[in-house]
Amino acid sequence: MKWTRLGVTGAAALALAVTAGCSATPTASGGKGTDSLTVNMGFSGNTIARNFSPFSVKASQGTFGFQYEPLFSFNNLQGGKFVPWLATKYAWSDGGKKITIDLDKRANWSDGTELTAKDVIFALEYVTKQDLPVDWRFEYEKATATDDHTVVITFDTPGYARLRNIGSIRPVPAKIWKGKDGKTFTNPDPVASGPYKLKRYAAQQLTFEARDDYWKQKVPVKTLKAPVVSSSSEIGKLLSGEVEWSGGAVPDVKKSYVDKDPANHHAWYPTYGGTYMFFNHKKAPFKDVHVRKGLSLAVDRSELADLGNPGMLKPLNLTGLDTKTQGKWIDGKYQDADQPEPELAEAETEFAKAGYEMKDGKLVGKDGKQLSFTILEVTEFADSIQRDKVLAQELKKAGVKVEVQPMPSAQLDTARQQAKFDVLVGGAVFYNTPYNFYRDMLHSDNVGIWTNYGHYKSAKADGILKEMERAGDDATIKKLSAKLQKLMIDEVPAAPLITNGASAQYNSKNWTGWPDEKNPYAIPAPWAGPTDMVQTILSLRPAKAG
Repeated sequence: MKWTRLGVTGAAALALAVTAGCSATPTASGGKGTDSLTVNMGFSGNTIARNFSPFSVKASQGTFGFQYEPLFSFNNLQGGKFVPWLATKYAWSDGGKKITIDLDKRANWSDGTELTAKDVIFALEYVTKQDLPVDWRFEYEKATATDDHTVVITFDTPGYARLRNIGSIRPVPAKIWKGKDGKTFTNPDPVASGPYKLKRYAAQQLTFEARDDYWKQKVPVKTLKAPVVSSSSEIGKLLSGEVEWSGGAVPDVKKSYVDKDPANHHAWYPTYGGTYMFFNHKKAPFKDVHVRKGLSLAVDRSELADLGNPGMLKPLNLTGLDTKTQGKWIDGKYQDADQPEPELAEAETEFAKAGYEMKDGKLVGKDGKQLSFTILEVTEFADSIQRDKVLAQELKKAGVKVEVQPMPSAQLDTARQQAKFDVLVGGAVFYNTPYNFYRDMLHSDNVGIWTNYGHYKSAKADGILKEMERAGDDATIKKLSAKLQKLMIDEVPAAPLITNGASAQYNSKNWTGWPDEKNPYAIPAPWAGPTDMVQTILSLRPAKAG
């Protein structure tokens, strides 16, 4: 099983309780009237480390969201809708050089003490002073607590582009963390603001207990059990009801899980990002835009989308964005810029512009050699290797010879950073606006890192992104984004392939109110962003007896 972690994502504060029918499916948690839920959170390995430090890259699942909460977030499934959490609102001033954040006055720590602006400032300064590798760290000029519930952060240049990071600040109680080494302290007995306390730690299972004094609302699920679940045992535990909520990528999930009990078994893989074919722009023939266009045109995206899990994923818009979840940002003329099926005649035309012609089923260049290249893939990612092999077969129909070469992850990372590869296939995530997505993939500062895997450099793209960084309103961001969308289609710096879905399976026999496509108030994967996982659990209601 390959678990994909989200960077930062959000959810809207809207829940819809759906009454489920009754089922004879056995359940380990006792049937109707239960106050507990068992979740597969996707622990890596066979044991769980007792590390609940929100500053550690090795923090255990459940550290974020269920325990440590962010200031605010955005629901990317609803076009980046603002989701208040520890903070109720924010306001920019001084041309984006100042942001004022109002904290929810109800917020408190699990020891009963008040969460204040000083705790927010402490966390912000703590990660800077100790140089901690948190995903929300950002540069700022000054941060002050003007009163117990107001935080003011100033910047030397407009800070609009840092909004996602600002919202992702996860405060800690200063009285506990003061004097602690953030790089070594594992925080075994966490005091946090989230809805759960750690009730019991074991190497094979964490047990969380709902806080009676949780500041936001009454917590419906009193006990949350999170055992280690192997990929081989996951489907069996889901079918038996032993696990009621899971984030594993179950193969052919509709057939193997949903269809076994359609009234109670549900799977939803909402889009949080996409998969792309990255070309090495420092190497021929990928420097030629016509080669890149030809390869993109030759891909059968519908076939790729249905590999392993038919119906759960779909082809991406050629702007790189997802039409459904990112539609509000896509320029009108590109709303239908999709290519689900291969367009081989058009591909051949593009290849011809690069000096290639079809001879005996092979695409041959002026040097008489067939267009050939290698896709590097991580050895452990069996599903990705299979996808790449299918992609190779698709391109073979266009006369291109493609080999797939598995290698260890660390070795592939080095090859990517040093531009010692032909083509890579990898993922990128969406954010509350297209700025960060395009910056990750197109900015010259990110060559070989983030998602600019192809070492793409463009003064034009850098200039547009610099303008977007200073944009403080959606209309300006959308206008500038349209220029980058045009660049994606005209230059194909990377070829968008299919959506990435946040895999989630859940059982509504005992609990209803789960998010779904009709009511996307959160990404339901139990490893998703902090507000998503908490909104999901807070929105559940006991199922009515059938």
